[in-house]
Amino acid sequence: MRGEIVYGPYREHVQGYLEHSDTVLCLTYEQMHQDRGSVVRKVADFLGVSLSDADVDDIAKNTSFEVMKANPDTNFRQWEDNGLVSGTEEGTFMRKGVVGDWRNYFTEEESETFLKWRNEEVAPLN
Repeated sequence: MRGEIVYGPYREHVQGYLEHSDTVLCLTYEQMHQDRGSVVRKVADFLGVSLSDADVDDIAKNTSFEVMKANPDTNFRQWEDNGLVSGTEEGTFMRKGVVGDWRNYFTEEESETFLKWRNEEVAPLN
């Protein structure tokens, strides 16, 4: 939250992409969690791809949290194999797929710090 990430301060990093809104589609996990089918259609429209209802259903099913967590090609299982994560439920790359679950892990002080940062640095980007 100090802005110390690999690609520079978070807000500047994201803002650089948003300046190219005609070539960048921004989605949130919350949107995908709420209505994955609509998000699949939004991505297809953005890419100029036509999808049948069956295609949308198939993509939505195969991009569900449960399916992706079970898929070694998408769940970073190699991180566990290389000792980069512990392999416990809390140490896996994909944990629960629950919106807002971070609140169960942050202390009250951490939550306040995070929400302040989000409101000052992230919210203005929307």
